[in-house]
Amino acid sequence: MKRIWFFSIGGVCLFLFAPIPAQAGYPDRETNVYCGSSAGGTTDVCIRILSETVSKEFGQPIVVVNKPGASHTVCANLVANAKPDGYTLGALSATAFAEVPHLRKVPYNVKEDFTWIATYTEYTCGLVVKADAPWKNLEEFLDYARKNPGKMTYGSDGYGVGGHIIMEYLALKKGGIDWNHVPIPGGAKLATSLLGGHIQAWSAAGTHVQFVKDGTMRLLVSYNRMRMKAAPNVPTLDELGYKGFPRGRYLVIIAPKGLPDPIQKKLEGAYLKAMKEPIYLKYLDTIQFPFTFADGKETAKNLEENSKIWREFIHMTGIKEKEK
Repeated sequence: MKRIWFFSIGGVCLFLFAPIPAQAGYPDRETNVYCGSSAGGTTDVCIRILSETVSKEFGQPIVVVNKPGASHTVCANLVANAKPDGYTLGALSATAFAEVPHLRKVPYNVKEDFTWIATYTEYTCGLVVKADAPWKNLEEFLDYARKNPGKMTYGSDGYGVGGHIIMEYLALKKGGIDWNHVPIPGGAKLATSLLGGHIQAWSAAGTHVQFVKDGTMRLLVSYNRMRMKAAPNVPTLDELGYKGFPRGRYLVIIAPKGLPDPIQKKLEGAYLKAMKEPIYLKYLDTIQFPFTFADGKETAKNLEENSKIWREFIHMTGIKEKEK
């Protein structure tokens, strides 16, 4: 609210208006949202749909700028070093905050360099093979890998990401499986590698869903809490007795540390509102991503809890020591 100051000089009243805080008119120009994934992927499309809705509400353009690389840490670092005025945001996987920092030094401080806006979904994750592969379920796959040391090669979207950690966890639980991990950034490249026979399995997050739906890939197990709609007969890791692993590879919206509270609340409210719009809910249903939404406070809490569990699993599997 404007404050009015009254001054009297020689019987004449002067009205002076105190300066209005900058955030009172927010936003009054274009906002950039850095996306940690390549254009066209599920992470990218989700944030574009949401930002289009928020843009209409704000009456100002919101431009999504793709900045993939290093398990989303490139994107996180760009946001960490931006001005905290609400005109630079990030949309990326929680991998950059809950997993990667336990494996290598990152150029930002997870607890000190960010303002959390919201969680807008989580990846549908699981292990897939080609549809004509000889393994019909997870146990057949693991038994083959155990009996054929060094012959199995699987891919994930990065060293130290959830898909990699879970595979090494499974190898450990089966008494020690010797297989090869190939980090390949981007779902499209991973799909090409699997279908082309360059890898035998894909510990996947997101992009594999379409291939399971069209029958070109077979899901062996779901990493999520619930079974995948496209493969309702395929169990989850929990159902198979593999318990205790971290929950959720969340997709989050962030801003630099120091964002004024009024701007944080405005962004949080607008994006959470956009998540309830039919166009977004329909897209999540199409790609079979969970309806996982959280405000900034809950996002920070979930990230902290998951970070502790991922740290334990990384230590348990010895990934940091094996593939430095």
